[in-house]
Formats: sequence, C-alpha cells, structure tokens
Amino acid sequence: MFTLDGKVAIITGGASGIGAATARLMASLGAQVVIADVNQAGSIARVAEIEAAGGTALAVETNVCDEAQIKHMVEMAVTTYGRLDILFNNAADLDIIGGDLDVTAQDLSNWELTMRTGLTGPMLGCKHGIPAMVKTGGGSIINTASVSGLFAEVYMTGYPVAKAGVAHLSRQVALQWGKQGIRCNAIAPGLTLSPAGLRMPEPMREMYVRHNMVPFVGLPEDIAPTVAFLASDMSRYLTGQCIQIDGGITGAIPIAADYRDFVAGLTAPPMSG
Repeated sequence: MFTLDGKVAIITGGASGIGAATARLMASLGAQVVIADVNQAGSIARVAEIEAAGGTALAVETNVCDEAQIKHMVEMAVTTYGRLDILFNNAADLDIIGGDLDVTAQDLSNWELTMRTGLTGPMLGCKHGIPAMVKTGGGSIINTASVSGLFAEVYMTGYPVAKAGVAHLSRQVALQWGKQGIRCNAIAPGLTLSPAGLRMPEPMREMYVRHNMVPFVGLPEDIAPTVAFLASDMSRYLTGQCIQIDGGITGAIPIAADYRDFVAGLTAPPMSG
C-alpha cells in the first residue's frame, strides 16, 4: 500500500461526498489535510472525525468562486503545515443543476455561476496552488471532472461544458508545469451516491445501474482511492490524463443495455442468419 506520509493536501469541497471520503483516506495514509468548503460546520465535523482516528486536519472556510478566499486557503495550508504537495480541486455547486437546461433555455446567470464554480474555481486553485508546490519541488493536482464532460447530455448544457473544460485544464497544467515537478490529472466519476447523487430520482439511478458494467452505483469511497493514488508518488509517471471511475458506463457501446435485453429474448445468436 502506498503512503502519503509527510505530504500536505488541500481538498476543496471536502465537507461531504467524494471530498470527505478522500480527506479521510488521505489522512489515514499520513497526509496533513486542509478541508476547504463553504460549509464550515461540515468541514469542522470532518476534521473532528479525522482527528479522532489519529489524523491531522484543518478546516478553512472557502468559496471557490472567490479568488481572495482561494489565495487564503493556500496561505493557510503553507502557514500551518509548511508546504503544499497535493491539491484536489473537487468543489461543485450541484444545487444549480436544476436550472441547467437546453441551450435555448439557458439562464445567463445560472450559466455563469456554473462556469465560475465548475471551471474557474479549479483554475484559481491551480493558479495559487502551483507556486506553493514549486517552492518545495513540485506536487500533484487532481481535478474533478465528470463523465458528463466526455459525452453530450440530454438536457444539461452548462455542467457538461464546464466539466469538459476541467479535463482540458488538467492537460494544460500538466504540460505547462510538468518540467517544474507539477503533475496534474482529472478524474471523471460516474453517478456516485454522494449527497447530491442521493437526491437523484430512483428511476434515474436505476438507469445508471442498467447501463453500468457493474451491478451497482458507486459510493464516494469508491472514488477516493484513485484520487489518493494520483496524489501519491506511486503515480509519478502519470500526468495529463482523465481517469474515468464510472462503473464502466463509458466503456461500452451506448446501446449495450438495450442490446443485452434484445439478445436475452433470442433463441439463436443474433447474426446467425
């Protein structure tokens, strides 16, 4: 098993969901963790959990739409722990997805908030995190994209566009700063039963189960190990990539679920003539 001993990690959106699961795992692997979230009460609760388990963590109230708060977040990590090695840009405002509609029905303010939270936030994290990392020899940045950013969505527009941008931002950072010791990758989770995922209507969750290669929908704890691996020195030759953690939903032909049902009703192979 790899270790994160001696490393300092910032996790935005760390109060719940994937961020919280990753904070707990990284702390258990030896990292000193800064949980940055607008939900300060949730962050403090996560810190208490980590400390009760013998780990080290700090809560810093952070709105990733505010550059001054991002700058303060990085400064707090460096002031408290002396360095920055890992940045997990994971925060998202999924409450605005309800207003993310077909392009002709887009409300401009909703679109701009989606871009600011989903794409500008990770960019600002990189902008202020990279200089701190370079001072101590480099580091690893992981940005949360989504399978929604890899393919067209039926009704949403802003969210998948922002997540597609996150995947490419990660490649840009990896190229621009790789020679200075910075690695940058994105993860693209499928449906995950985080607090936001749990709000999805049951019929929609059942669709994901039907199309996943595995017979279930993932938990935040299914995403965290890949993030921790990307943060560790075990992945030192891995950069500029977008890793899909999605139960296999993007790995099959799009009609796979329908095709499986079709074949199940046949008495002979479909192409047997």
